[in-house]
Amino acid sequence: MHTDTATVLPFPRHREERSGDPARAHVRLVLTRRGRAVLTAVAFVLGLLVAAAVLLLVALPALAGTEGEQAVSVTVEAGDTLWSYAEEFAPEGMSEQEFVAEVRALNHLPTGRVTAGQQIALPALAESAR
Repeated sequence: MHTDTATVLPFPRHREERSGDPARAHVRLVLTRRGRAVLTAVAFVLGLLVAAAVLLLVALPALAGTEGEQAVSVTVEAGDTLWSYAEEFAPEGMSEQEFVAEVRALNHLPTGRVTAGQQIALPALAESAR
């Protein structure tokens, strides 16, 4: 049986060579005119994106047309139900079922039951009921 031996050479030591080089010890990275322009443009675009996101989040209800509509808070009396409020306060064009669903969503109610003395918010009331 014949076996050969191989010689393994070490990897070059680049870091030690660089740190030992006195000419590169005081090198600073300086942005060129083009680099400063690109960095400024990127910062400007990011600023525009942040401003647009903030404006959309803040102005979204106003864009939806709900600016003039405000919820009205009522105290539930004995015998009142969400359906009776729907019959009395639902705006024209909105069914009683839609009104009850909106009241439940507005007040985070798990069911359609309300108890006497409970404060609930009703969506914008119809002109005739105000």
